Amino acid sequence: MVKAFGTAGVRGVFNRTQTPEQVYRLAETIAFASGRGRYGVGWDGRKASALLAKTVLSAVNAVGSDANVFGLVPTPVLAFGTRSRSCIAGFSVTASHNPAEFSGVKVFNGKGMELPKGDEERIERAMGVDVMKPSGRFGLLVPDEEVVDDYVEAVVSRYHLASQPLRIAVDCASGPGGLVTPEILKRLGHQVVPVNAQVSWRFPARPPEPTAANLTDFARMIPALGVDFGFAHDGDADRLVMVDATGNVVPDSILTILALRGLGLNRGTAVISENSSSAVAEEAERLGLTVKRSRVGKTFAVLEAEGGVFASEPSKVVDPAWGLWEDGINASALVSSLLSSDRGFLGRVIQDVKWRYRQTNIRAAVRMDALTAKVRESFRKFRVSEERSLDGLKLVLADGSWVMFRPSGTEPITRVYCESKDPQVLDSLTQLGIQCVQSSNTS
Repeated sequence: MVKAFGTAGVRGVFNRTQTPEQVYRLAETIAFASGRGRYGVGWDGRKASALLAKTVLSAVNAVGSDANVFGLVPTPVLAFGTRSRSCIAGFSVTASHNPAEFSGVKVFNGKGMELPKGDEERIERAMGVDVMKPSGRFGLLVPDEEVVDDYVEAVVSRYHLASQPLRIAVDCASGPGGLVTPEILKRLGHQVVPVNAQVSWRFPARPPEPTAANLTDFARMIPALGVDFGFAHDGDADRLVMVDATGNVVPDSILTILALRGLGLNRGTAVISENSSSAVAEEAERLGLTVKRSRVGKTFAVLEAEGGVFASEPSKVVDPAWGLWEDGINASALVSSLLSSDRGFLGRVIQDVKWRYRQTNIRAAVRMDALTAKVRESFRKFRVSEERSLDGLKLVLADGSWVMFRPSGTEPITRVYCESKDPQVLDSLTQLGIQCVQSSNTS
């Protein structure tokens, strides 16, 4: 079977590990297997994205289907447009948080949800069948630039105008989020300071992944801007990270807790990824929710299957009452609305959360069997109470501290996640985890 999909869609280095021919075949197969109808297509500001979007449009038209051309839009807008325009599927041509040289495509079903694993496998099987797919009827291109305005109106209508307006800096990562997020926050009554809001394929200010290291300059300017806090997106605005008024990058768990509290949930199932902080699970259970863990990149699928009320992974939030897609833009409106009614709430949550979380990205390719053997040997000195393989490898210690190893599904990186309430234990877990990955490197 052809293996096309990674953690979220298909990605690669443009014209090296991902070519227009590969993207054409993927889009052609999806449109052929899904049937004639209407498809949505949007793209981010990367150099290759407009080209690959035309490739996708050509494939959709070639099998006899029409395409709504959404243009340069954040991925959440594409998901929204796919659902609101009753499309069979939607293609977001984006490499999301990956470095500038990457290209990619995320695929959404008619509900605006990224494809679950079963659908991905069905498409991969279809790609392995050599059949003629072109149709006798060539489809139409339907310009649909109104989708952005419709999205903005829909998000704004969900929240009250701020009674206590906030001053918010928004680092848009030189992506299309800069065309939408500042406008929504302004419409909600806040004063917005846009940063890196010019769309550029070069990502001149910082790499598109909103890690603490990449946000150093943004965090440094926050106190001088005199803002209440800052938001930061990734390249396609499905992620959201916060920086507090003093210039400290806020742990992802805090953002998730704020979203939970902003939604006012008190029952139902919350789906959180295996690499999410224990602080999130504890808060969800304290609110009366049942917690279910999921693989990274598939929380939305578990959410739908379980009929859940909330899903998240670090820097991503899914509110099914809004849509079954990860939406950093809606999350910014949700969190801002909560904090405008209680300005001190962010500080209190930061003070209350005792878990200390750390993620380290190591440029190394590993074989999981070899890494697992190395980890088991190296961590014998710790009191390991549980070993889990839901997503990569996770060791949980007797005191609740844990370490997790997970190869990236989108680039040649192995991620090491660690968490503990004890800073010294956190350091030990991190250092030993890095050593295990480095000694198992096959690249």
